[in-house]
Amino acid sequence: MTKKQSMGHNPLAYSLKSHASFDFIRDIQEEDGSDSEEAKPVEKKVASYYLEKPIVDEIREIAETEDRSFSSVANEFLKSALKSKDEIE
Repeated sequence: MTKKQSMGHNPLAYSLKSHASFDFIRDIQEEDGSDSEEAKPVEKKVASYYLEKPIVDEIREIAETEDRSFSSVANEFLKSALKSKDEIE
């Protein structure tokens, strides 16, 4: 079998960095500083602990009404509690 000839060239086969016709595509990371420390996601760690059933039920209900995950709502509450504790002290 012979290889079919291409009907044209593939512009995506060229490297975007060295090919002059792609100079109009700007590099977002350089301009808005998205590669800074603030843009990196916070490291997460799994923790297992016991909560009272009414607290779990209330957090789950809030998460469902706001269409968010249980852990994100619980995390927000814990952050808020820690922040208010720091403000009191």
